[in-house]
Amino acid sequence: MKWPLAGLTSIHATLTLAAGNGPYDAAHTTDPTLPNHTLYLPKDPPRNTTLPILIWGNGACSANGTLFGNMLTNIASYGFLAIASGAPNGHGTTTVQLMKDALDWVEKATNKTSRYANVPIDTSSIAVAGQSCGGLEAYQMRDDERVKYLGIFNSGFLDLGFFGELLGMPSEDPVTIKGVKKPVFYFLGGERDIAYKNGMADYAALTGVPKWVGNYPVGHMGTYAEPEGGAFGVAAVNWLKWVLKGDTSQEEWFVGGGAQEAGWEEVDSEGLEDLLTFSGP
Repeated sequence: MKWPLAGLTSIHATLTLAAGNGPYDAAHTTDPTLPNHTLYLPKDPPRNTTLPILIWGNGACSANGTLFGNMLTNIASYGFLAIASGAPNGHGTTTVQLMKDALDWVEKATNKTSRYANVPIDTSSIAVAGQSCGGLEAYQMRDDERVKYLGIFNSGFLDLGFFGELLGMPSEDPVTIKGVKKPVFYFLGGERDIAYKNGMADYAALTGVPKWVGNYPVGHMGTYAEPEGGAFGVAAVNWLKWVLKGDTSQEEWFVGGGAQEAGWEEVDSEGLEDLLTFSGP
């Protein structure tokens, strides 16, 4: 398969085998100007649409950028650029700084001297999300004006005190939720999810912004290891198509019973009628 856009043969050469069930073959790659991350994108970036951006943080603060590869590759196959913290099969731990680095990079990647200059990256449509520890890191991006939406997967504010520093995990008092001023979608794993109480408490305490919560009752590890990320992967694609691509047909899944038909429980929402026009409380 050839790239339709000029100057991208070096990127194509580094992409892994394509996967995903979306309209575009997608895979992951790396870039020497962003060495501590893994990039997921269509192998042939479409000419007739742009690529909104998902910045992703892994569970366990893992610096393995392919840990959630099934889901992130599938997301990319629907016409997104997803950037995960950590190199492919990387080691070590992450901090929120890697998310900040990814956001800084995408702004530079669209300039005329970048090898991504001809890739239709949409820097005006950015969501930040993560699972477990990655969700806590996503919360830490709440004040970045470049970020439009937050996705919290199997996570919730957690005050670990001194132990947070020892464990290298983000630690913030749950009262911090009052300072979140962006729309948030919560994807939790039901009562068997260790983050269930925290995530549900955050959802209940979050005010003044559009929000949604749903529980797929499989526990903390979700369905991410399944092809395309399983049920959590489907939910993530639906969410991103709605909030970043403006695909209002996805609204039915979130507020019209689609999630419940797919096995999600304790579904609730507030203010989603203003989701795409929301500009802050």
